Amino acid sequence: MKKTGNYLSVFLAALTLLSGAACGGGKESGSGAGPDGGYPVIDLPADTESKGVHEVSVSDGGVDFAVGGKVEHEIVIPAEADTTLQSAASELRVFVFESTGTEMPVVTDEEVTWSPAAKYFVLGADNALTEAAGIQIPEGLDRRGAYVETEGNSVFLAGETSTGTLNAVYEWLHYQLDWEIYSTEVIVQQTDVKDMKLKEMRIVEVPDIEDINSTYGWTDNDAITSQRLRYTNEYWIPVGGNNHHNSFDYVPPAEYKDKYPEWFSDDGLQLCYTAHGKDTLDEMIDVAVESMKEALIAYPHLENISLTHQDTTTWCSCSACAELNRQYGTDAVSVIRFCNAVNRKIQAWFQTPEGAPYARDLKIMFFAYHATQVAPVTYDAASDTYSPIDDTVICDDNVGVIYAPIRASYQVPLDDEYNELYYDTVRGWTAVCKNLCMWTYSTNFHYYLVPTNTYNSMQFNYRFLSDNNTIWLLDQAQYARIASGFSALKCYLNTKMAWNVNADFNGLIDAFFENYFGPAAPYMRKYFDELRAHWAYLEEAMGYIGDCYLEPLEQSYWPSTLLERWIGYLEEAQAEVETLRERDPAAYKIYGENVLLETISPRFLLIDLWPGTFGASELYETKISFRADCIALGITNYAEKVDISELWSNWGI
Repeated sequence: MKKTGNYLSVFLAALTLLSGAACGGGKESGSGAGPDGGYPVIDLPADTESKGVHEVSVSDGGVDFAVGGKVEHEIVIPAEADTTLQSAASELRVFVFESTGTEMPVVTDEEVTWSPAAKYFVLGADNALTEAAGIQIPEGLDRRGAYVETEGNSVFLAGETSTGTLNAVYEWLHYQLDWEIYSTEVIVQQTDVKDMKLKEMRIVEVPDIEDINSTYGWTDNDAITSQRLRYTNEYWIPVGGNNHHNSFDYVPPAEYKDKYPEWFSDDGLQLCYTAHGKDTLDEMIDVAVESMKEALIAYPHLENISLTHQDTTTWCSCSACAELNRQYGTDAVSVIRFCNAVNRKIQAWFQTPEGAPYARDLKIMFFAYHATQVAPVTYDAASDTYSPIDDTVICDDNVGVIYAPIRASYQVPLDDEYNELYYDTVRGWTAVCKNLCMWTYSTNFHYYLVPTNTYNSMQFNYRFLSDNNTIWLLDQAQYARIASGFSALKCYLNTKMAWNVNADFNGLIDAFFENYFGPAAPYMRKYFDELRAHWAYLEEAMGYIGDCYLEPLEQSYWPSTLLERWIGYLEEAQAEVETLRERDPAAYKIYGENVLLETISPRFLLIDLWPGTFGASELYETKISFRADCIALGITNYAEKVDISELWSNWGI
């Protein structure tokens, strides 16, 4: 059963509550969070039953891995290794070199033979040496799951796919060399390794949420960083160049609207999935099928495709669509039936000589978004279960839904009473389809420079989504340069929690701060903890809660004395980093930029909300300095699809 009410346990004793805020441009007397910080603790149940597998056995071994900095092992890949397997070999080679100074040779399984005495890293389930050694790869690893096993003097790294093998490499690096990635520039591991024994390992790892896409520019536009963080680089088959909101790419209005106006909604902004009740619906389905065939031929290596409506809130108002809505209480029914019809024709095509070369375990997904959000189900309160209204609304086994609850609040978990509709809707969709994809939101799309709290909901939401068989997650953030407001931490936690929803959330935060900020970590953590405490205060005491378009620019939300205190912490953090300038210039640059990025949010709020705290010339110089730092950091957007230059215009600089 879902919870109701606000169940954040907030350390209010650690908060200095607002005693009032001044109007206009001057200072006010109150502040949000107290000097000792304090942050919300989420009431989570015991670890949820994992949908993945997390079996890790690691112990000390007796086989030499490095002796005097020399490594004798060779990397063995299949003779027909694809680019991902080659990348796995390269990653292993690169990071072993970083630790030991040895460049391990890479050979193929046609060049060497298996022997328990030989020293190999054997990559791939289809490697001849894997079979010769009698290594049994566990079933159920799926596309990203990883298997690591030591046998004799060798290490076997494999998965059901090359991506799984790549992940097995990262697992081995983590447990052997303490390897971990926090951002493009921050990758930690043991270095200057002279003498080291090979650890005995048997690891089986399958993520709880099968796939997660990155939505930050710094990972989206950097395939190797995305890969190392275990985001999914390729998932969707594009249609007309679009992964989503692509219905007009299946049935282009420019080509068909004049001849078949019934194929389009009355306002022209969507398809009409009933063809206005006319018998040309079958022809429309055939057109969509042909478009899908073209995409399947162009992308034979991918298995997921969306047929998703345009990015507007409207729907067709014709009598046929209106009648379906009256009967079922949702506009989703016509889409389900349309996608089922397309799927059956595609499956039939796979059985033909023409289609057989392109056959695969294809999943076809549609949107539950705006008009189609509600699932066509009934609810039984006695059993707390959902059921399809009738058989015609059940998705085919390989047809599923991408649910995008854009009006939910991600400041609180989905089982909070604020999110009751969205919590129920997730459960409802699992009653009509086997494949659930989730599109959630973790930023404020109108205010990129204002920090957004989604930390308090993340672990519960990921557990809940995993429990409801979510196979793909996109936690949409900022497609431009990664943002201030600890978004780098969010990006790190997203992938970690999707991989293992029962991971130690607070432990991950601790490790991130220590490694991402280096010597500045204590001051950065103090700021972060107070920010979380202040968010809790805003939510509970001031009703600052809403969706990803919440209005944040109110003086009462961000007292100037609080912002100034946070900026003070950041200045102390910068002073700590400054000590590295001469003795470690590389670390100085990395940590300095990481700290500088986090100054952007409180500085923006102080300048924008409290200009009266500055003298006239001081305000101008402060704005100029702020702009220079944004340019240096590569911050390009003020809001979604709004260039940062609009802010400079508003500020008169």
